[in-house]
Amino acid sequence: MKNRAHMESREKRLARLRSGNYIEAIETLLNSIANYFNNEISITPDNYQTSLLFLGIHASILTLSEAFFGLSGKTGYYLFLEKFIDGNTKDTKFSQIANTLHDWRNVLAHQWLGSIGHRIEYDYKMSEGWKKDGDITIINPKIYCQHYLNAFSGNGKIWQYESILSEAELSKAKEIIVRKYEHK
Repeated sequence: MKNRAHMESREKRLARLRSGNYIEAIETLLNSIANYFNNEISITPDNYQTSLLFLGIHASILTLSEAFFGLSGKTGYYLFLEKFIDGNTKDTKFSQIANTLHDWRNVLAHQWLGSIGHRIEYDYKMSEGWKKDGDITIINPKIYCQHYLNAFSGNGKIWQYESILSEAELSKAKEIIVRKYEHK
């Protein structure tokens, strides 16, 4: 099986990213995530592949928060959720539980067993995106995933990046994308 995610040569893509304006670099990254990675993420809720859902969404968000804001970790994750993923109701403002989501993803990715697992529950049937019950955070992974995927829809918030980021941030995003592409 071959990796078909990269249809153009490394040299051609690097030249295109370097010579184009920030739109070229940013939309190459966004389209790649939207057309390849998100196709895999989109099937996770219906198959109850919850760990893969959280790992995949988190990887995408951290990739984009590093490019857009130059921020990694909880700070970048929070800001990306707030700017691009959050809905209009309290239960869909996932940035309000960004620290919990980030910590939970880190346990899934790096240690598997962690006491935070006693404070996280999944409920695919509840109508809210998330809610608190004492010290337990209950998350509907399907709603979380849908809000993430909605950001990439035809008129999703992710495509409105020029109205969210300053000209300087957009130019810096291009630099970050090109630098990361060159080195790995």
